[in-house]
Amino acid sequence: MPPPQPPQSSPIGGSTSTPSKSKEKFLSLILKAIIMMLLISFFFLILPLASFLLLLPLLLRHRRHRHRRHHLHPSSGFSSKQLKKLPQFRFSHETESVGSDSDSCVICLDGFRQGQWCRSLVGCGHLFHRKCLDGWLIKVAACPICRTRVRFENEDNCNSGPCSRREEFQGLFDL
Repeated sequence: MPPPQPPQSSPIGGSTSTPSKSKEKFLSLILKAIIMMLLISFFFLILPLASFLLLLPLLLRHRRHRHRRHHLHPSSGFSSKQLKKLPQFRFSHETESVGSDSDSCVICLDGFRQGQWCRSLVGCGHLFHRKCLDGWLIKVAACPICRTRVRFENEDNCNSGPCSRREEFQGLFDL
């Protein structure tokens, strides 16, 4: 009697399908890896763009605020060359009645004496010792009393009126 033969597997199901299942699993794994790499790449490409778009309004607001603060509240003063353009005179008792309400300099709190060099600001008319006012105007370009922007005699009247305000507000929207 011949030895029994092992059962043969059918070509549709059985052992011949195991290599194709392993190929399918391998291809599925490769496909998943490719998809993950694409998603990670997409994430790292989109993340900087999204961050920039989210931070852009904040950066623009900061820039506008800095620009507005610089133009509306000038913290930097005049140079010594510019200060020489301001009018100066020697104090006399006739000047006291015409000039300021005060009989003393509000910066140093010392009274005005005959023959002292003084300055009267063009825009507001406040009176100060020349050295006191020069020291102040080097730091801040505004009157120490009323905070009016200091003007020079040769500037036209537009700088104190609506024209300068319009220019200041136009400066707010410059980017």
